[in-house]
Amino acid sequence: MSKLIRPFNPAQFISGRAKVPFMLIMAGILLMVAAVLILLTPTTVGSSIIPARIGQPLANLTLTDSNGQIQKLTDYSGKVVLLNIWATWCPPCRSEMPDLQAFYSANQAKGFVVLAINAGDARQDVLDFAKTYRLNFQILLDPTVEWVKRMGIYDYPTSILINRDGIVKTIHVGIYTPAALKSDIDPLLIWQ
Repeated sequence: MSKLIRPFNPAQFISGRAKVPFMLIMAGILLMVAAVLILLTPTTVGSSIIPARIGQPLANLTLTDSNGQIQKLTDYSGKVVLLNIWATWCPPCRSEMPDLQAFYSANQAKGFVVLAINAGDARQDVLDFAKTYRLNFQILLDPTVEWVKRMGIYDYPTSILINRDGIVKTIHVGIYTPAALKSDIDPLLIWQ
């Protein structure tokens, strides 16, 4: 005599009035599992944004500047661009800002641009910081740190140097000293 094997169904062991709460609990557990899976799945919004890679073009960046204007990386085509990712609370970021400003001031006429991307600070804190350090290069805001995270940047400061053709030349983690700025950027400023 053979027995038919049926799949296990826990609801068959629960009778009458207990079935409804059991089903609600199971539905709640399924919703929580679905929510966790959604949170752990990479977002598809801006899925074209991938971390910077030396020798590759950088995916376009679109952020709002400290004046509320939308800025795009493509707005700076044909220029040497230094993306500097920083935060007001970061001591090394504060330390390198005067050197970035000095290098920018000396080289902006040669087609050099600094796009300082602030990671997560309030707009007024960024404006106060820029005033304190007398910064006159472009400051972009990433208040949710979404772009910075998508780029795979977790250490501040981090700088991404892009040549006139839009190709990433260097990714520099930590303070960019005057000597390193000169060494990395000067060769790119020569018109070819």
